Amino acid sequence: MRRIYVLLLLIGLGTWAAGAVRAGEFKLMDGSTIYGDVSAFDENGVVFRLRSGGFSERISWGKFSQEALKSLAEDPKAREFAEPFIEIPPEARPRPKPKPVVLKDVPRVELPPGRTTFFSSFSRPVGLLMLAVLYAANLLAAYEIAKFRNRPVAVVCGVSALIPLVGPLIFLASPTLIETSAGDETLGAPPPVEAAPAVAAAGSPAAASRGSLGAVGVPPPMGGTGLRVAAAAPEQATGRVEPKIYKRGDYTFNRRFIETQFSGFFRLVPSDAEKDLVLVIKTPKQEFLAKRISRISAAEMFVQPVQVGAKEVNVAIGEIAEIQVRHKDDLVR
Repeated sequence: MRRIYVLLLLIGLGTWAAGAVRAGEFKLMDGSTIYGDVSAFDENGVVFRLRSGGFSERISWGKFSQEALKSLAEDPKAREFAEPFIEIPPEARPRPKPKPVVLKDVPRVELPPGRTTFFSSFSRPVGLLMLAVLYAANLLAAYEIAKFRNRPVAVVCGVSALIPLVGPLIFLASPTLIETSAGDETLGAPPPVEAAPAVAAAGSPAAASRGSLGAVGVPPPMGGTGLRVAAAAPEQATGRVEPKIYKRGDYTFNRRFIETQFSGFFRLVPSDAEKDLVLVIKTPKQEFLAKRISRISAAEMFVQPVQVGAKEVNVAIGEIAEIQVRHKDDLVR
């Protein structure tokens, strides 16, 4: 009989000890404290048997303080639910082992053997391609310069092929080659101007008899071997005026020069002196026959061709090589 009492006493002491472990004070994150014993727990929280009597509501694990979670984790059954919410200090966390740094050799550009200079780069395919492109550009520039300067294309391109870069510059610096037509050769040299007087006095009969397209006489030429005074050509027995030729190099072609020397061609209704005259404007690429200058600017002028119903044509002043004033009947010859 005593053995039975001893056994019941031991069982009671064990139950009390287990309950004592699970009983106590449990602080929450909001500062409140729960006094009682753990009645039940699961993954959703813990239910306490309160000392004051009754049971508490199920409290989730995230609401407990760290001290309360550690106290609840002492129970092996509750440890799996409490441990995920227990914070581990940084010094207690396991640090991953750093991976060893392995240095790998990078691919490098192969350098040419021996001493390298600027011209060594042209021994590669890319350098040869650049040379070919520059040589082709040199020939293209020579072709365009030959057209612009009215030079033989074969000569300019041949010299540029033998002397790249320098050849095109030589022809670019040279003056434009002006071709002389067969009609200009038959005209011959203009009649010589009398030595004295070089310019007739204003209001004299000689000055009144001279025909002129503008109110101001032709200015002295810019070039030549000597100083000349351009005078209006005397009328022939037939009443026609000798052709007047103005070449670039002897005269400076600009807006002021054209407005001064060819003022009669700006009129809508030409006067008796200019009604039978036409302008022959020559450029390195084309020749224009005009009966009137409709408008002009600093860089170009617009002329009305002699053809009936033709639209006005613009001519760049910088490209004009020669301007002639002729009688319209002379063009048929």
